Amino acid sequence: MRSLAKAAELVSSFKQVAVDQTSVNRRFFRLSDTVNEIMLTLSPMIRKTPHTVSCQIPPDLTMESYPGPLGQIITNLINNSFLHGFETGMRGTVTVSAEAIDNEWLQLSIEDNGAGIPQENLDRIFDPFFTTKLGQGGSGLGLSIVHNLVTGVLGGSIKVTSSSGGGTRISLTLPRTAPAGNQGQGTRLPA
Repeated sequence: MRSLAKAAELVSSFKQVAVDQTSVNRRFFRLSDTVNEIMLTLSPMIRKTPHTVSCQIPPDLTMESYPGPLGQIITNLINNSFLHGFETGMRGTVTVSAEAIDNEWLQLSIEDNGAGIPQENLDRIFDPFFTTKLGQGGSGLGLSIVHNLVTGVLGGSIKVTSSSGGGTRISLTLPRTAPAGNQGQGTRLPA
């Protein structure tokens, strides 16, 4: 019975994530539920690695936003940590966390304990086609797409903190209610 319940939960999560990712539908959702659904869909990929992903998101954080693009952002950032942050043979940890800034804004962070980003690359990581793994699985488009989705569709901002050998933290400051029309233009960010 437990296996059937788990299979039903997995199928339900796959269906919701599939609907979210194939459309840019705006809806009201609990951030923890949406992130957990994304983690369920990523679990086969994560199990193939020596790495772990943990989620620390309060159950009361809600958004009226676009879960499809949010899922794409989280997926890209986790994949990016696996590909660029962890050297072969390393057992890494990625932590997805969130907290309310106020009633209108929240901060979502994806942090790894990997190799970090060299200082000379920090200013270029959101540039299209910039990659340190060309021909090794990196296209240089992942973080560019993430930046465009965060600042455009979701109406937020993105900040990267990293040091060589010290891991990487990518913080997204997002409105709890996304701007209408997917544009994000004219959105005032919190100080």
